[in-house]
Amino acid sequence: MIGIRVVGDMRVVGEPDEDDGIITRFYCMIYDVTESDDDDEGEKEVEIGGAEVAIIHVGQADNHGVSLVDALDADSGELEALYWVYFDENGEYKDKFVAGGGRDLLYISDVKIEERYRERNVDLAIVRQLSRSFGGSCELVVIPYESEPHAKRWSMLGFVVSTEGEPTGFMHHQQAYVAPRVVETDEPGRFKVVPNLTRDEIEKVN
Repeated sequence: MIGIRVVGDMRVVGEPDEDDGIITRFYCMIYDVTESDDDDEGEKEVEIGGAEVAIIHVGQADNHGVSLVDALDADSGELEALYWVYFDENGEYKDKFVAGGGRDLLYISDVKIEERYRERNVDLAIVRQLSRSFGGSCELVVIPYESEPHAKRWSMLGFVVSTEGEPTGFMHHQQAYVAPRVVETDEPGRFKVVPNLTRDEIEKVN
């Protein structure tokens, strides 16, 4: 069984400002539960990878008059770079990224997985699960790419390159649109990507 353990630290603040309350960060430890070699121990949990996640509370920044670019800059240069790709000078989403899915932005990065699990598409399953679990209030889910093959892999989940023409950059998925599904095969712990059919399309197939 593949699982995700979420670890985070959140300060309690009265009102959000550029330094606190606009970005929620947490680390996801990815593990596999397998049978132990020792019959007396039963199952054992093995860490197989991890991912970094940040929820950018765009709506909270707007509601409380907080400069979004300053909040992102105060966190890191990596998050500030998102601003210039997805937002205009007023801190609003650029028109081409607006589809009515929500207000926030979910950023998934540093997805690392053991190669034997990547071959079973566990990395794709992890990103889809994180998108479902934490992206419900988000307009966009964003993930970085480091090469063309890297971008091709994330495109299997419906991500589109945002920084066109760049060898590295960001990809996005608009949450208002249906994404491909990641389902477990008959072999436990192995996944595949399948189209997310509408109810009418499912009835036609059946």
